[in-house]
Amino acid sequence: MKRKFCWLAPLLVLVAGCAFGPSTPEEAAARSPWAFFESAPDDLWASKITDWQLRQRRDAPVLAASPDEARRLPPDWALLREKSLAFEQRERRALAKRIAKFSQDEARSHFRWDPDTNLADDPWPTSLELYAQNGDDCDGLDLIAYDLLLAFGFSEAELFRVVVRRDRDGAHHMATLWFEDPHDPWIIDATGAISRFVRRFSELPGWTPLRVFDEDEIFGVAGR
Repeated sequence: MKRKFCWLAPLLVLVAGCAFGPSTPEEAAARSPWAFFESAPDDLWASKITDWQLRQRRDAPVLAASPDEARRLPPDWALLREKSLAFEQRERRALAKRIAKFSQDEARSHFRWDPDTNLADDPWPTSLELYAQNGDDCDGLDLIAYDLLLAFGFSEAELFRVVVRRDRDGAHHMATLWFEDPHDPWIIDATGAISRFVRRFSELPGWTPLRVFDEDEIFGVAGR
């Protein structure tokens, strides 16, 4: 699985540590009566844990099955798995909608118009540059949603940024695609220029996707 770097996640952890607990590992160690992560003795617990670890890794591909594949599992197991997958799907979609709303609310006050209409000379900020300059236009503000989705644990393999073109006038825009469905992703538009709502890309006539990319790869888009 490809790796992605999201600097926002450690920042959230740092903020949480300052708000809810000691700010340094030394202070935490001084306050805790327990020393976690010591060397484990070779005993009955170690044997049972090792056995579970081996079987858990063995079963990981089955757990990653899609809902349709889960329905082909033995009925006494598939029922609980199906319900868990359905719950996960509902919660992830609800979280994506909340992230989209937060991004659009913040984009209103942090939008910085870029007067440079020359595509080649229009720099796209990194996440660090976006937050350091406290705003940008769509190609930077899109990172609000993109980074938050990564920070909240959305699959790295399912998140991509997309450059789109408006068919009627050739205007360009940038948003985030969540490939819950590999053929028809959800579009999460941090500025709301394409859509204020999280919806399937197939539900957005009049926009043509040009490039799909992340930190590691670039893909073209072909019409069907």
